[in-house]
Amino acid sequence: MEELIKNSKGQSLVEMIISISLGVVFLGIAAGSATMILRNNFEARTSQIAASLAQEYLDGVSSLAQKNWLNVYNPPAVKGPNSQFYLDASGGNYAIISGTTSIIIESRSFTRYFSIENVNRENCGVGNATSSGASGNCAIDFPGSSSDIYDDPSTQKITATVEWDNGQRKASSVRYLTRSQNASFQQSDWSGGFEQENFPSSGVNNKFTTSTGIDYSTTTGAIIIQGF
Repeated sequence: MEELIKNSKGQSLVEMIISISLGVVFLGIAAGSATMILRNNFEARTSQIAASLAQEYLDGVSSLAQKNWLNVYNPPAVKGPNSQFYLDASGGNYAIISGTTSIIIESRSFTRYFSIENVNRENCGVGNATSSGASGNCAIDFPGSSSDIYDDPSTQKITATVEWDNGQRKASSVRYLTRSQNASFQQSDWSGGFEQENFPSSGVNNKFTTSTGIDYSTTTGAIIIQGF
């Protein structure tokens, strides 16, 4: 009987040690899961902030473009996919400045900027947007075909980028801005002659409506007023 009691005590001690060990393991798993959940929530919150900052820049640039298209079309530095600009809100009005800027939100630093790019379109600048380079002879073939590609001066591509964790993480948003308040076109020359009744809203134009006493054929691309 005494030996049976000793065995029971020994078995109880072993079971207790096993239970404690399993409890420690489960606590470790729970702690790890909680840490992962907190980290995921933190990263999700950070991504939301970054997306909001990018959206704010897109809205700001859109507002500037509506006020004056040249604010966006002629920025203070060279445009392109690698260009970097930021919005300066001093004085109550936005201004486009070359470079990047940083902001701290919820104890985390974010760097943001946006790029400005010209946009090419098919049909000599009036068709679908394309990433292909300029091609064709739009000065003669306007409006041409899908293979005749030219810059559309009434469309700009804006890419707002927000970086954090020393540039290791980033988020970007893209918006295409179009000038809709007024139409414009590029007058390449006058070699196309007269009878241009409906000039394009954008792209390249090489004709004029009517002519009296004008020589446009002697020197290609030039007009000479005669009889004076």
